[in-house]
Amino acid sequence: MTEFDQLFKALNITEKSLQEKILKVGIVQTVPKNSFIIEQERYIKWLALVITGKVRVWQENEDRQILLYYVNPVHTCVLSLSATFRDCKSLVNAKTEEETIIVKIPVRYVTEWSFEYKSWNNFTTNSFIFSYEDLLHSYKNLAFSKIDKRLLDYLQSESKTNQTSFINLSHNQLAKEIGTTREVISKILKQFELSGIVNLKFKEIELL
Repeated sequence: MTEFDQLFKALNITEKSLQEKILKVGIVQTVPKNSFIIEQERYIKWLALVITGKVRVWQENEDRQILLYYVNPVHTCVLSLSATFRDCKSLVNAKTEEETIIVKIPVRYVTEWSFEYKSWNNFTTNSFIFSYEDLLHSYKNLAFSKIDKRLLDYLQSESKTNQTSFINLSHNQLAKEIGTTREVISKILKQFELSGIVNLKFKEIELL
């Protein structure tokens, strides 16, 4: 099954004419780990649809980052999607967390297809709905959860996802995920260690 076949199946694109147009203008690209797909304050020329892999989306201001959500297969970054409708600069950065395969669609077709094809309209609408829910979740965490709780929740989530109690993330990386500074993360982790929650090692955190 090709990347386009995966895309058609996942998005339920059954219109033959739309399939032909996507095959004609779409470009399959393998993006290495830690590569930018979207950069803040730059115009977006392509809508990137993730086929395999994972993309981290965040906003940045000076030395602070606010994680917004992750883009998993088969989805796209809704904030870049909204920018294609308005022809404006990106409000976010998006970078691959691992080697990622994407299908790139020139932005000029995004709005046109939404009016012309039901399946494409469903895709764009659902993308806004799902990402809106992710953004609300992120906002809730930032607004109502204390940093130490957010950090512990994140460590537990990473442990569960990777099925290991050992987490190989630096304090600086954790600060970017939680939306704070490295100094704050180091202080909280030290408190966790004194409380018997974690065991701190060189470039490794063991969740006890």
